[in-house]
Amino acid sequence: MLSPRRYVFTVIALTIFIAALTLFVFMQHGFVHETYVRPQSDGRSWLEWFDWYSIREARRLVDNKKVFEITAIFGLRGTIISFCLPILALVSWRRRSWAPIAGFVLVLLFETGLAGSTKMAIGREFPWQSWPRMGALGTKELAFPSGHATNVVALLGYMAWYFTKATTFMRKVAWGLVASASVIVGLSSWLIRTHWPTDLFAGTAFGAIALLTIVALYSALGINPSATAPHSPTTHL
Repeated sequence: MLSPRRYVFTVIALTIFIAALTLFVFMQHGFVHETYVRPQSDGRSWLEWFDWYSIREARRLVDNKKVFEITAIFGLRGTIISFCLPILALVSWRRRSWAPIAGFVLVLLFETGLAGSTKMAIGREFPWQSWPRMGALGTKELAFPSGHATNVVALLGYMAWYFTKATTFMRKVAWGLVASASVIVGLSSWLIRTHWPTDLFAGTAFGAIALLTIVALYSALGINPSATAPHSPTTHL
């Protein structure tokens, strides 16, 4: 568990990272030529070329997108909620406490607010809509940041934190599963061209901020201390 100082530094670093990506999106130049031009030789940044060439490679690599369309579904908010809420509702009922399900709802609302407001404010087009141009802005589209990436980190991350004890092997396994799910969903979204890589990076950062904030809140309130300290048999929240 992060100390208060490390939590603040981490959130600040993630916020700066998101701000840099957002600035890049606002400054992108639009059309990129099919032929290779050295990055920055025509005024375009390395990150812009990385986005564009990544999507070009995805178009080249994947003809049949069905498998990746299925794996990308695991990043949908509805899919995660339908899996997690019944578990949390049962645990809340057995422990006679709203804490398990309330934390999940708080993470859900926070990450939806963060990512959703940014999506609406920027309005970036998805790769499949704008190719071969970079995602145009002001079109009321919702590519940046990726909601899929945000959902996996924030919602599945909360489940991993709440149901495992600190400093245990199971905690490491849980974090590994969340990381694996994040990579799978991110790669799937890239390969089926529903998001630019920068959308996925920003979504992951937003999800981490939402998760860390609610975990810090629960830790400060002393809720579910077994998730942040050695397990105590007297702890039932």
